[in-house]
Amino acid sequence: MVWDNFMRILIIRPGAIGDTLLTFPIIKAIRNEYVNPYITLVGNPAVLPLALASGLADETSDYGQLQWSSLFSTYNTFSPAMRDQLQQTELAICWLRDPEGVVERNLCLAGVKKVIITAGRPPEDAAIHVVQYLAQTIGLQQIELPFQLSLKPAELFTGDIVNRRIAIHPGSGGAQKCWPVPSFAALIKHLWQRNYPILLLAGPADRQRIEDILRLLPPQPQPGLLSTLIDKPLIHVAQHLLQCWCYIGNDSGVTHLAAMLGIPTIALFGPTNPSTWRPIGPDVTVIQESHLQSLPVETVLDAIFHHTL
Repeated sequence: MVWDNFMRILIIRPGAIGDTLLTFPIIKAIRNEYVNPYITLVGNPAVLPLALASGLADETSDYGQLQWSSLFSTYNTFSPAMRDQLQQTELAICWLRDPEGVVERNLCLAGVKKVIITAGRPPEDAAIHVVQYLAQTIGLQQIELPFQLSLKPAELFTGDIVNRRIAIHPGSGGAQKCWPVPSFAALIKHLWQRNYPILLLAGPADRQRIEDILRLLPPQPQPGLLSTLIDKPLIHVAQHLLQCWCYIGNDSGVTHLAAMLGIPTIALFGPTNPSTWRPIGPDVTVIQESHLQSLPVETVLDAIFHHTL
């Protein structure tokens, strides 16, 4: 059934920032697959403004809101407003665990015409990228890879400094996925010697790493060689990244964002398998060292100047 000449599609994708961003190519393919789709994306609230700004989603909702917990209720306790939304939904795609089939049953009882529920990531031993896996789970044949996110840059900076600004995000979701703080500090010193200004990025969980890096740095050789962007909305981070010459970071959501924006991206991988989780932007260099403590600063410098020019 179609309401107002739209095919209403509900996509539920819980997870971290990177998990949600890696769903974007699938959402774009879904939008191209159907006539007049109206897509509601339910997921990580940090990422949802990007989905709206890029035109991938028409409507968004925070998966953490109480209304979505009713999906898992054995008593089918949807509010009237949510029941009305679901009755108008032609297709629901849910990348989440539903071992007892409770979510599927509730969505069908609420009137959703077609429901697809599957795990949000491939098995550990599967030799497949997560984007390819997500496509397979819903039967999509054509996925645009590499993928580039379309956003308009804000008028943030002027002058030659913009063309040389290098963004660095030293954090990640787990300590084992992070290149050591002294290595990041040494990298910044080397870049300063070549007069490259640095934009240091940090989320709420990265504050200590940023403080530790700053303590290891000498005074700036000249004004304007260091700026920080700490705990800002992701769409604000994206607008700053769009005006950077390149980006260096661990396996993290911000690294996926930088890559998707088309910025030359150096992604530092430790124990995570890049075959599954590699960023999918058009200009990505992955450096993997199973123990990131062993990754030399010189290797990262070489990647910056040989793979981003």
